[in-house]
Parts: sequence; structure tokens; C-alpha cells
Amino acid sequence: MPLDFAFNERVAQDYAKQRAHPPWVSAQIGRAVVARLGRGARLLELGVGTGRIARPIAAAGGRVVGIDLSQEMLREVPPTADAPIMLLRGDIQSLPVKSSSMAGVMAVHVLHLIPDWRLALSEIVRVLRPGGLFIQGRDQTDPDSIAGQLRHQLRIAVMALLPDAQPPAARASIPQALAAMGGTAQAEQVVACWLESSSPAAILQGMMSRADAETWALDDGLLQAAVGRVHEWATAQWGDLARAQPVERRFLLNVTQF
Repeated sequence: MPLDFAFNERVAQDYAKQRAHPPWVSAQIGRAVVARLGRGARLLELGVGTGRIARPIAAAGGRVVGIDLSQEMLREVPPTADAPIMLLRGDIQSLPVKSSSMAGVMAVHVLHLIPDWRLALSEIVRVLRPGGLFIQGRDQTDPDSIAGQLRHQLRIAVMALLPDAQPPAARASIPQALAAMGGTAQAEQVVACWLESSSPAAILQGMMSRADAETWALDDGLLQAAVGRVHEWATAQWGDLARAQPVERRFLLNVTQF
């Protein structure tokens, strides 16, 4: 049974805060993407959300068009006169964009939410001009950090409580599909790496308050049961849940050229 990842008004209002990067990381992401495409190149961001990726790209000189299915998300994009973003409401599986009109298409944490991800990939290829780039960005948390371990335990708990739950493209072989469509993958790029400090208690509290995006699709009963299991595991693992520890985070780019 697929989990429901619909973004309501509460999620939209919290999204920018919960997914925010340090300002210097945002700026570095913008520069890295524009360096790939060139200043003034047209980029379509899929699932633009609140504009946390689109805004620094526009500020770095990209011409950004952002599309999102959620009107609630689009309402949260702040207007910027110095780095305007064209916003569209639409379905990634049927893009309201002309064929061969984009130098780049970007997706960050969105493909796994799409029911027909193969159709979405075909739409991406359609709107890219020859030689265009499909850029996938992703946040990565050190899996050995407390945040990485607790997130892993949350997934284990949810799957144990709801064995058939998975997002639509959880098992998708997206790189293989892109290659079959004629794409050439480039080497993964680490755009930024930074340290944060947190404690198991703070992370568990964040799970219960739905600060983590992975909790948004869980109903209250499932969330409470899953976090309860994670809390038991964390207590056995560390004992003192209030002690802060460093958490390494990265932002990565995976680029495919067509």
C-alpha cells in the first residue's frame, strides 16, 4: 500500500523550515547548478515546493521555471524581484512545457513520490533540448550518525508495523531507466558538506512533532507506535538521549546528459 505523501497547508508551511540549508550551502548549490548549465540557461525544477532550491539557482543567474502540484506549496514561495522564478501548477507526469525547451531539468527528493515515475522520466526527456541535463539533487545524512541511525530505525519500525507500505518509486531503478532512454550519467558531485549538532532526544522529539518529512505520511497512531519502537532502540543503544553529537550532512548532485 503506497503511503500518502500529499502536502497539506501545515506541511507546506513547515517545509521550508524543516528542509532549510545553511545560507552558504544554498548559495553553493545555486552556483554549482548554474556552473553546469551556464548563466541565463532555462531550468525547470520539478516539485519546486517552497523554492528552497530554485531561489539560490535564480540568484546565481539561472532562469528558473518551477512546477508543483501543490497550490499550498506554491503559496509559500517568497516573491523576489532580483531573482524572479516563474511558477506553474501542474503534474510532473504531464508537464505543461514545450518539447526541447529546457537546458536543464532538476528534481530534489521528488521522483519517489510520483505514482508513474517512468512516465515522469519520459516527460523530462521530452522537454530537454539536445544535450540538456537532468540534475538530481539530494540531501545525505551520514548513516552512521545518530540522525542516520534513528532514521533507519524509523523505517524499520514503519515497515514492521505496516509491511506493505512503500512510496510509489521506492524500488525504482531510475539510473537504469535513464540510461535506457539514452542518458549518459556523469560522476556524482559533492556540492557541500557541513556539520550540525543534535541529540537523540531532539531527533525523537522532531519525529513526534513531524519535523522530519518521512513522518508526514504516517497517521497519528502509526507515528506514535513507530517512534515508540525507535525510542526503545535508542535508549538501549545510547542510554543518555540528551547528549548532543555531531551529524555530518551533504548535498549531492547526480547529472545525466541527453
